[in-house]
Amino acid sequence: MALAGDHVQVIVNGYDLTGDSNKIMINDSRAMLEATAFGDVVQKFLPGQRKTSIDHNGYFNAVAGRSHPVLKSSEVSGVVTVFLGQNATPTVGDPSYSLFVLQGKYQPTPQVGQILPFSASFASTGATGGWGVALTTPLNITNTTSGTVVDGGAATANGGAAYLHILTAAASDTYSIIVEGATNAGFSTGVTTLATFTLNGAALGSQRIAITGSIPRYTRYRATRIGAAGNTLQLAVTLVRF
Repeated sequence: MALAGDHVQVIVNGYDLTGDSNKIMINDSRAMLEATAFGDVVQKFLPGQRKTSIDHNGYFNAVAGRSHPVLKSSEVSGVVTVFLGQNATPTVGDPSYSLFVLQGKYQPTPQVGQILPFSASFASTGATGGWGVALTTPLNITNTTSGTVVDGGAATANGGAAYLHILTAAASDTYSIIVEGATNAGFSTGVTTLATFTLNGAALGSQRIAITGSIPRYTRYRATRIGAAGNTLQLAVTLVRF
């Protein structure tokens, strides 16, 4: 059942595939027992081992699908993120699920009329992702922008990970995207830098930075651009706490 205004947004390796998606399945489980009985295939799940994957299906216009970088790529390596929410558009604070993958690949099927169906299954490479929160969702920023503060409810000592997607950027510009934490909502006490992304606009894509140690209760992103003020930058940043 869906509420009016619900959205699901899918970003794969720096490309927004939301409007082309028709099925998304998230599998995030932890094996509690060892099992080997799977037909003629022996699989062993160690107790406590985490298994994570995202299955993504959808449809593209046949002409666009054959030229789309993600569908044409021999492999998709980087970050896959699914944003969930009950607003007309993605909003800071919305829940998200991020997975770091390597060598995932879309499988477009033969053209049916003017539609090109595609499907892919992305599995964790060991740089485990998980459920997190959106610090920002795709939008245009000015040369220096501090994002809306997100209240995580409690600090954690177990670390986590920050995920960044660059969707649109000017090739001539460089950017610094910082994920910050603080002990108060006004960011006047206990301010700390959790992760820093330094990137060149010539290369769209997705990145992951592991965070060790404590993550304070309050978090936000801060973006700084070196380049022309009129250039467009669209980005998405999420934070996962372990």
